[in-house]
Parts: sequence; structure tokens; C-alpha cells
Amino acid sequence: MKKSNIKIIALLGMLALVTSCAEADEPVIAETPEKGLFDETISHGNLQREYLLYIPESYTGDEPVPLVFSLHGAGGTKESQYNLSQFNLLADQEAFILVTPQATSLRGNNLTFWNQQSMPNLPDDVDFINVLIDEVASRYRIDLARVYLAGSSNGAFMALEITCQLNHRIAATAAVKGYMSPDQITNCNPSKPTPILQMHGNEDPLVPYEGVLPTLQYWAEFNQTESLPIISNLPDIDPGNGSTVVSYLYQKGTNGVEIEHLEVIGGVHDWFGEPGTSYDINASELAWEFFKKFDVNGKR
Repeated sequence: MKKSNIKIIALLGMLALVTSCAEADEPVIAETPEKGLFDETISHGNLQREYLLYIPESYTGDEPVPLVFSLHGAGGTKESQYNLSQFNLLADQEAFILVTPQATSLRGNNLTFWNQQSMPNLPDDVDFINVLIDEVASRYRIDLARVYLAGSSNGAFMALEITCQLNHRIAATAAVKGYMSPDQITNCNPSKPTPILQMHGNEDPLVPYEGVLPTLQYWAEFNQTESLPIISNLPDIDPGNGSTVVSYLYQKGTNGVEIEHLEVIGGVHDWFGEPGTSYDINASELAWEFFKKFDVNGKR
């Protein structure tokens, strides 16, 4: 065999090796991805953790899509949060992938609970979400600049904790009937301005409304928004439900980020708009409308 042919064969072999190595670093994306709801497990922290994964009919794998996490409250389940939030309906309309993870019940009372880093004997749930982002992104085309968090009650506290400690990966967060504890505010360590939407009933008997303001003040100051919000009344769609909604909007933050608080007058400890409730807002719809204005770099 001629030396020139040997060189060509060797070169082709090297190119094949380089190509295979490069491909190994790429996500393994199914050419014809299955659509619908999947009950998944993943090993994390010596536990088998569970989550629901919803792939909308609109997903083709041709373009990266946003990723939305929806976190249940204390005592809840991934199924209960999936059913009450109905983010899957929005995923179908707006073309995002939905993850609804399950908290553990390791506190000794069989009550499912997210660990806001305050209980060292519980799993590291911040890292659990971090690992889930990577897991889903390894299987589907995810726009990693558009990872969003929504949480209910204890799930809202958890979503805000993740926003503090995993800040570089989170584009925006919506907290429903939950906020940041004083310890969370003290230990929050964000690396960039982050949009926050907070919704709360002013008659919530479980998570008192009075705790909302410190969270708003923290993020308004960190994001360098205007110190005074624009206050407006949302349309009273159903005058007979005994509930109205007031918006407090903090604008002109760094990178165009905003903070918005929706005070539900007469609201209690609900995911507003869930089946069986009567309010003038739908928490899931408003969360998505807020999310899609921002990516990890600020206003889109």
C-alpha cells in the first residue's frame, strides 16, 4: 500500500474518532420523541426520586424549548400538583416541557416536604432540581436560558430557595401562597437579577400574608428596580365571588427584570384558578405570561 493511502486512512480514522467524541458530548435526542405524560425516576442522594415529565404534542426536537418546573406543597404529591396547576394545558399551547417533581417524606411524620436547606438530615433538593435540569436536557432539546420555576406553598418556598442557590440556571420564578423565610433571605446568594412573581391571598390562614413584603423588598433591592411599585386593580371578572386582585409591579430593574406581587383580596390558601376555586385570576396562566417575558439574561 502506498504511503499516501496509509496517511489518508490514518487521517480518516482520526476524524472518525474526533467526530465520535464530539457526538458523545451531545444530548442523545430521540428522532421521533414520544409525547404525553411519563412517570419517571432518577437516582439521587442514594434515593430513587420521582417526577412527572410532560412532553407536549407540539414538541418535535427541531428547536430548543423552555423547561418549566412545578413544585407541590407540603403533604402534596406530584400528581396533585400536576392536576391542580394544569400546566400541561399551557405546555400544549405554548410549546414547553413540564417537570413536576416529588418531594420526600423523610421528616418522620410521613408528610412530604421540600428541604429549603434548613434540615440537614433531608435530601438536598436544590441539587435534585439541578440534576433534573441536566437529565431532561440530555434527552430533549431544552433552551437552558429559559428554565422556569413555579411552586405552591412549601413548593413556593422551595422554588425561591432554588432561585437563590441555583440562580445562574433560573430565568424566572413564580411563588404561589409562599415566600422566603428570614433565614432564606439572609442566606440568599443570587448571582444575577432575577424576575419574581408572587401571588398570595390576604386571608391565607396557613401562610400569613404579612410575610410577603420582606421577599418583595429583598428582590426589588437586589434587582435594583424602582423602590415604589405601580399599583393597579385587575379586572373583577366575577363580581359575585367576593374576591378582587391588586397588582404591585416593580419595574426598571437591571437587565429589564421585574418583580410583581398579586394580592388576592379575600383569597385563602389556594392555587388560584385551580379546579373548584372561584377567583379572578389563574395562577398558572399568569405564571407563564410572566415567564415568557424573560430568559436567564433578563428581559427578552
